[in-house]
Amino acid sequence: MKLFFTAVLAIVICACGASGKTLRIVSYNIDCEDISSDGNITNSFHSLPTVVQAIGLHHLGTNTQPMDVMSCEELNSTTLSNFCVQLNVIYGAGSYTYDKTTDPNTGGGPDGIIYRTNTIQVVSARALPDGTTVLLQSNGTYTTAHSLLGGAPGPDRSPMVYQIRPIGFGTTNDFYFYVSHARSTSDNAQGDARYAEAQEVRSDAKYNLPASSHILYGGDWNLFNGSYENAYRCLTGQTTSDGTNWSDNASIWANTNQTQAYDPVSKTVPPTTFTFTNESSDIATYFYDDATEGSYAMSSRLDIQLPNALMFAAYNSQGGVQLAPDIADPYDISNFPASQYPYAFEVFGNNGSTTRGSTATSASNQSLNDLASTTPSAATVYTDLQEAGTTGSGKNNTFVGSDHYPIFGDYNIVIPAVAAATPVVGSLVATNKQIQFTITGTAGDNYAVDASTNLSATNWISIITNQSPFTFQDTNTIPLRFYRARSVP
Repeated sequence: MKLFFTAVLAIVICACGASGKTLRIVSYNIDCEDISSDGNITNSFHSLPTVVQAIGLHHLGTNTQPMDVMSCEELNSTTLSNFCVQLNVIYGAGSYTYDKTTDPNTGGGPDGIIYRTNTIQVVSARALPDGTTVLLQSNGTYTTAHSLLGGAPGPDRSPMVYQIRPIGFGTTNDFYFYVSHARSTSDNAQGDARYAEAQEVRSDAKYNLPASSHILYGGDWNLFNGSYENAYRCLTGQTTSDGTNWSDNASIWANTNQTQAYDPVSKTVPPTTFTFTNESSDIATYFYDDATEGSYAMSSRLDIQLPNALMFAAYNSQGGVQLAPDIADPYDISNFPASQYPYAFEVFGNNGSTTRGSTATSASNQSLNDLASTTPSAATVYTDLQEAGTTGSGKNNTFVGSDHYPIFGDYNIVIPAVAAATPVVGSLVATNKQIQFTITGTAGDNYAVDASTNLSATNWISIITNQSPFTFQDTNTIPLRFYRARSVP
């Protein structure tokens, strides 16, 4: 028997990496501080816990899963603990907790986050300064933020930043979640305070976070002037109306760390920004998250989740936590959000099937058709989304919903593909017309041994696949045989 051996490398590589897990990240202004009540959480309706449960049942593409992280705005001192109590009634004791870092705001209710304990850990949390001296410099000092009016008040509700790590993953999969509740138009008509807050979080990300950080800017930014707000322009690296260029490579910065955001509502791939005015001239309503009822019903986009470039696969091939694509959504009759933009992100309870001025319970609302037969059902969830019962001495028992819709996205934890090591053949032995040899490559990776009676590319037959390292013995007594080893998925 003549024996020939050739080691031929054939490595299979997925350039986009593999998805290790998906996180469902929610942002929700829950209005408890504004109403001075946690009744929308604690009373017999349990409306907001029901909404969050429904978010976990709702399909983005083909995916459904419980909420993993939720930022909340307009909180009372008891809101987060009460919310976790109710979520743990639904999902089991200890399923959810909240970060206890204090938000030292000076008005309008603090911010915070709730998270799922078996998928998320909060590595660190801190509050950023309030006031006008909030623009961080490369030397670690703060200066007065740029202002159109020469020093209009800055943020009075301290932005929070959380370093978050998915359970079972290392530091390379951390992301930083900035949570804001920016000033309202009622005391900031020019938007300078919101602009100052945008400068604050961008500069904090530039100089306080490690290079190559994955960053998500979220919360209620009160973008009453739409994408023309300087706050939005600053966050997304555009030039603001005072002529300042806020792109990552602009001269205003001392480094080129990628901290500018990109809008998942953008219709382009890769994503860029999106134009909206919060007026009737807008192209549609599917991106509106304010309000669920009243004179401002379905009229504005105030809440945002804006990831930086590293959280989009289109900009970053090295993986980490990245917004998932949504090329189709068969569970939604309007094929949303894929029909409008290609990412797994949406306003929960609004897919554009209702017109401007419509309430959450409008008969035309088709956004939750996949929940028609679930518990809770779509009909229940529409009612629980819509704010009601907010006045009178008995409001703790009647308060339901919020004036904002929640927004959420599915974010994949993408593991970069690593090419397997070239297989090494060793300990070649031929005894009694049988051949034996060892295969060594990347420990634990799969390798195949193929055989052929000639070197034609079409005649190879796989005869064994095993994890490295392993020993192969061919018990066949074929007179002439070639062998090759290759990496396989």
